[in-house]
Amino acid sequence: MTGIGLVRCGDATVAGPVTLSPMDLLPLFRRSGPTPTEGMVQRIMPDKTSDWLVITDPAGGIPVAVADMLIRADEVFGFEDEHDLVRKAAGGANGGQPYDWAGMNIALIRRIHDQGLPATQAELIAEMQDWFADQTGGARIPDSRSIRRRITPIWHELRREEA
Repeated sequence: MTGIGLVRCGDATVAGPVTLSPMDLLPLFRRSGPTPTEGMVQRIMPDKTSDWLVITDPAGGIPVAVADMLIRADEVFGFEDEHDLVRKAAGGANGGQPYDWAGMNIALIRRIHDQGLPATQAELIAEMQDWFADQTGGARIPDSRSIRRRITPIWHELRREEA
């Protein structure tokens, strides 16, 4: 799809978002040899309609550059779902990680600030596993080894300060 300026299709006047005729644009997507960067579109389907219209003015259609073509997100997601493709998470609050490590670090800092260090590192790891269980309803809890790798440098530094 793309957005177009005013064109005439017989008695109809069309402007705005339109679906482009794939067959009009096929030469732009050759897999061998040089390809043009712009093609002439002669058929369009206005947004929210299901009928193709032939562009009558300007005669011969309108030029559309590859850079101006868009694919709707719902079509991309539908294609991914239909073909069982994995959609990578956008770098959200946890940066696409399977676990919310940043959230755990905040919980860890809050715990140490409010209550100090527990007697053992194993207790702290268990508390962080409980934090993950609370956050995900028990659905996504990393193993103790993964938590230990993240906590150990902090634990050693804080224990060194106490000595």
